[in-house]
Amino acid sequence: MTSAYSVEILDDPAAVLAVAGDLLAADPVASSVVASVTHHAVRSFAAGGPRPAHPMWWAVVRDDGAVVGVSMRTMPHPPHTVWVPAVPEEAARLLARTALDHVAQAGEPPLTSANGSIPAVEAFIEETLRATGGTVGEGRPDRLWEATRIARPDPAPSGRARPATLDDLDLVTEWFAVFHTEADAQAGRPPEEGEPLRIDGARRWIDEGSVWLWDVDGDVVHLTGMRPPSFGVVRIGPVYTPPEHRGHGYASALVAEVAQRVLDAGHRVCLYTDRDNPVSNRVYAGIGFEPVLDQVNLVVDPTAAPATKVS
Repeated sequence: MTSAYSVEILDDPAAVLAVAGDLLAADPVASSVVASVTHHAVRSFAAGGPRPAHPMWWAVVRDDGAVVGVSMRTMPHPPHTVWVPAVPEEAARLLARTALDHVAQAGEPPLTSANGSIPAVEAFIEETLRATGGTVGEGRPDRLWEATRIARPDPAPSGRARPATLDDLDLVTEWFAVFHTEADAQAGRPPEEGEPLRIDGARRWIDEGSVWLWDVDGDVVHLTGMRPPSFGVVRIGPVYTPPEHRGHGYASALVAEVAQRVLDAGHRVCLYTDRDNPVSNRVYAGIGFEPVLDQVNLVVDPTAAPATKVS
């Protein structure tokens, strides 16, 4: 029986939204990563500016012509993880073969990491291993949360919430850079390789009003970021408190403040946590966030042998 699935590679984010926007909008919380990245790419490249040097493409998955999923490879730093949507196993395997062909033709770095829906990522990586060999291990396991009501900490910690300004640019750049490294340490993993956010990236976040700070008498003790709305959903992150300021409730207070502002503006609000990080999971549950779904990140070592079947 001939498969009804097909996969189309696109490098124009506006075209992605034109053909798959209705699908992303139908479940905007689960689609928040793809939607926000794609909307950001439209804003960044609409004027015909230079494209980034790293891989930037999307893969639209169809079933008998109907769009059923959107994958993407847009991560700016190694391993340029592929986002895999919640599609059936057969479609995920076709997606992997199509992605492998595209990567080979474009001369991109090899596919060594995939993130997203657990069954689909497992099928995607199994198909990748058939072509590349190697072994597979699990990277950061993510959990998606949504809040429909917020319980502010009572009593609230000292200080106040304020939006970051360009006077805070150096601090924001530094804290964005250390966020992922320290999140890995809290979860008991070695830090991932990556490149810190450049100053121009931090400036863009500040200009968009996407960075909030908790200020205690002029001393900034915590940062909470957020993405602009995509299909009515705002995704919070990163969330960072320096070690010397932890344990005072600043993260709870500022995430609650930002999330309430999002809800008051008529948007939905979500965020991701590392399932292995008990601190962040406890904080967000305490202010009203509830789990929506779990995701997985699988990482391939193509130099190892023999190939390992994902269980």
